[in-house]
Amino acid sequence: MKSLPGIRVILFDIDGTLVSSQMSEFDERKRYVDAVYEVTGKRPVVEPSRFAGMVDPQICKIILTETGVVGDLLDSCLPKVLARMTETYQKIPKQLVLNRGVKELLNILSHSTNHVLGVLTGNISAIAGQKLTVTGISRYFKEGFYADNYDDRNRLVQDAVRTCVSKYSLINTKAVIIIGDTPLDVIAARAGHATSIGIASGVYSMDALSQAGATFILRDLTPTNELLTAIAFQSSNSAISPQPST
Repeated sequence: MKSLPGIRVILFDIDGTLVSSQMSEFDERKRYVDAVYEVTGKRPVVEPSRFAGMVDPQICKIILTETGVVGDLLDSCLPKVLARMTETYQKIPKQLVLNRGVKELLNILSHSTNHVLGVLTGNISAIAGQKLTVTGISRYFKEGFYADNYDDRNRLVQDAVRTCVSKYSLINTKAVIIIGDTPLDVIAARAGHATSIGIASGVYSMDALSQAGATFILRDLTPTNELLTAIAFQSSNSAISPQPST
C-alpha cells in the first residue's frame, strides 16, 4: 500500500471519553451484576468506577473471583457471563449521554482527509456497538478495536497500533493517537508507543492523567485550538473553526 503522508489514526475510548460514565453508571453496573447472577446464581457488588480503564473479560474475571468462582469453574463461566452480558445489555433502557464536545469534534474530523477515526475500548464488540448506535455516532468510525479476546488493555492497544501502522502505512507509531480518560488508557498508549491524549471527562483528574504520562491533557473533547493542534488537524475550510479554549 502506498504511504499516505500526514495520516493520523485517532482511536477513542468510549466510556468516560465519548460517553458520560456518570450517566451510564447504572447501566454498567446492571450488565455485570445480572450476567454474573444469571450464570452463577451469585449476585456480586459492583462499582463501575473501580474498573475504569480495564477490559470486560478482565473485569468479569475479577468479579467472578470475588464471588468465589475460581479455577476450572472460572474458565467455564467466563464465556457464558460475557455472552449473557451482551443479551442483558441489549434489554436495558440505556441512559447514554455524549460528553461535552464529542459531536462537534467528530463533525469537524469527518471533513479531514488526513485522519482516520476509530474506537479502542475495553468493551466487548457487541456492547460497544450498541453504545455507538444508541448515541448516533457509529457512522464516524472506520476502525474498531475491542476487548473480546483480551484480558489486558496493553496488549489490546499494542495490537491495534501495529494494525494501524501496517494498514495505513503510517510513518511511525506516534501517528496513532489514543484518546482516553483513565491512567490505564495512557499507560497502554505508552506501551504501544502511541501518542496519548488524556481527557479529564471521567473519574480521573488532569493531574492523575499527567502523572500517568499523557502526551497531552485536556478537560474534555471540545474542539479547541489546543485539541486540534494535538491531533495535527488542519483545515482550509473556513466554515470549520475551533472553539476558544476555556
